[in-house]
Amino acid sequence: MDDVHFCFVYQSTALDESDFLKAIYLELKTDNTEEMKQKILAFGVKKLAVPDAQLYFQAPGGQVFRLVGINEDLSLYEGSPSSRPGSSASAS
Repeated sequence: MDDVHFCFVYQSTALDESDFLKAIYLELKTDNTEEMKQKILAFGVKKLAVPDAQLYFQAPGGQVFRLVGINEDLSLYEGSPSSRPGSSASAS
């Protein structure tokens, strides 16, 4: 983890739900994506309309997650413009 850095900024106010759509998307990995997808949706989270094969959802509190398989090849995303530091991606 030599090239991994985390930064936390503490402030007196929290992001509202819509601001989380502009924040970092976290990734959940599972060995059974279809089963996990059904459990997540049954819980009642907000499913996001993202033109991608994976499930993107907004958890209670606003944080956005993407569900992927443990052994899934994600190299397609590693070369995308939005994966480069300093670039921005837009949510739909």
